[in-house]
Amino acid sequence: MILSLYGTDCATAQFPVRPLRAIAYDEADEFADSRDQIMLSPRRKTALIAGAVFLVLGGVAIHASPMSASVLEDRLQGAADDALYALRADEWARVEMNGQTATLSGLAPSRQARQSALQAVSTASWAGGVVAGGVTRVTDQTRLPGEAESFALRLDLTGGRMRLSGLVPDAETGERLAGLAGDVSSGRVDTDFRLAPGAAPAGWEVMVTETIRALGELDAGAGLVTRDRAALTGLAPSSAAARDVRRMFETAPDGFAAAALVRADGESYEASLSDPRLCELLIKGALGRRPIAFAPGRSILTGESRAALRRAGEVYAACVEAGDLIIAVRADEPGDEGASLALMRGEAAASAMAEAGVERARFLAQAAPLGAPEAIQFTLTPVSVPDLATTDTEEEQG
Repeated sequence: MILSLYGTDCATAQFPVRPLRAIAYDEADEFADSRDQIMLSPRRKTALIAGAVFLVLGGVAIHASPMSASVLEDRLQGAADDALYALRADEWARVEMNGQTATLSGLAPSRQARQSALQAVSTASWAGGVVAGGVTRVTDQTRLPGEAESFALRLDLTGGRMRLSGLVPDAETGERLAGLAGDVSSGRVDTDFRLAPGAAPAGWEVMVTETIRALGELDAGAGLVTRDRAALTGLAPSSAAARDVRRMFETAPDGFAAAALVRADGESYEASLSDPRLCELLIKGALGRRPIAFAPGRSILTGESRAALRRAGEVYAACVEAGDLIIAVRADEPGDEGASLALMRGEAAASAMAEAGVERARFLAQAAPLGAPEAIQFTLTPVSVPDLATTDTEEEQG
């Protein structure tokens, strides 16, 4: 039986047959064509070789050239160390480079020594920008004698913006405090921290936290927190808000004394304080951050400084029980003329504070020497109470 396919007999059907040699030849041709496509022209070979050489040389330049990051940092570190050694500042200062940014730390013997060290580090390896290869920034983390003991942090609220400046124990604490200040001021916060590792006593961060929260309830004000005291003064939006803020300061962490002189606009401070150190902090807060300014060579106050001194006088009116107020003004120049002008400026400052309703006799003006650490300093001294027995004896002898 013969089967058929589509009408074609299988016996007679013709099937195409491809020779084996022909198949091999065709595949060889296809391979040859592919090989020709893969092979590069001499120009392409040259370009690839040049690119490879460029990458190798670039890597060498990044890691081994004089301007590489690691080599540059090492060079700047050495130059900064040498600059401090030349000043003999290496005995108290330490510098650490991070790229082209220097961080200077240590306990400076004086403000002048601090400034000289900062200047020496900033110019240790020629001034210039990133490309020039010099020190681009110096972060000041130095401290002066007494700063570690006082460990003062200042907080100011002006125009809805909060500013924190002073000493903190470490960067992490500074970040937490800045975050809280941002929360209570809608993110409008500035910080100027310097590190003083190990200087914060127990309860210090808690006290600062409460001060930030209380300051956030005011329209404007200032707070200062030291190792053992916290003071807040300012204007509240209402009498009720002022009372709430004062209540926040009625309790303080163990080891801290705290006081809040807060009032609504047009009201007076409802307090009477007798702690001299607390009152000094309150006066400093009421003065604001800007320095007291006089006309050049004269004892005339600027309008802004007179207003600040009057605010400070209102604070002192609540502190008269703490003692008389000494106002020491630093002389601008050596000699009798400088001391005389400083004394007259102290008298002018006292008169401005007395305008708040304090007896003029409660103020004592002094001339501070040319090298005094502060341009104007306010110190409370307890009022001496005469011994009645001694007085009676002197009267009998008289």
